[in-house]
Amino acid sequence: MHLPPALTSALFSHLYTAICATLRIREENRAEVDAVHASGERLIFCLWHDELFSLIPMARQLRVVSIVSPSSDGDMLARILASNNVGAVRGSSTRGGVRALLSLARMMKHEQVHACITVDGPAGPRHKSKEGPLFLANRTNARIMPVRIYVKHALRCPTWDKFQIPLPFSRVIIRFGRAWGEGTKEVPDIEHTTLARARERLDRELHELAVGLIPGVTA
Repeated sequence: MHLPPALTSALFSHLYTAICATLRIREENRAEVDAVHASGERLIFCLWHDELFSLIPMARQLRVVSIVSPSSDGDMLARILASNNVGAVRGSSTRGGVRALLSLARMMKHEQVHACITVDGPAGPRHKSKEGPLFLANRTNARIMPVRIYVKHALRCPTWDKFQIPLPFSRVIIRFGRAWGEGTKEVPDIEHTTLARARERLDRELHELAVGLIPGVTA
């Protein structure tokens, strides 16, 4: 028997909320986030797709909007995000991606929201960033904020990204990096060479953030 999508999403949303309520979350370098937010500037939180689960509780403390795939799985994620006060625009690298980025850019400019981008989503390659957040930085002048998340005890799904679902009462560390300068300063244009350099920098900083945080990651 198949449950209606709305009921399935509601069940998963309640399960998600229940798990998050038990997590022991510690944030590192949160002062950087708060300082940029207090200044009125916008942030683009950039993280790997498999680490998204544990970031949503942090996002509830700010006005954050994310890009979510237009797939049926994306429908469920959008409902879960909405139940946690996180907005969503729909799009992917193959279906409406540019339109979604432009819509998010407008929201950031006119509604004063931050963005959250899983930079290797929605379908990989795993831990290889794409150009979306850099295009967004150029359009909005927002600042790039790399984020890594360590979950001590988690289930890993048999998906392309090895998505992590924290076990109840697990310890979670959210480590924020250093916010890049103004978007148009760091990504002054969207030429191929500029985007390639920025992607290399983002990949490098995401890796460096995991050193000393995630076991097995070395400099």
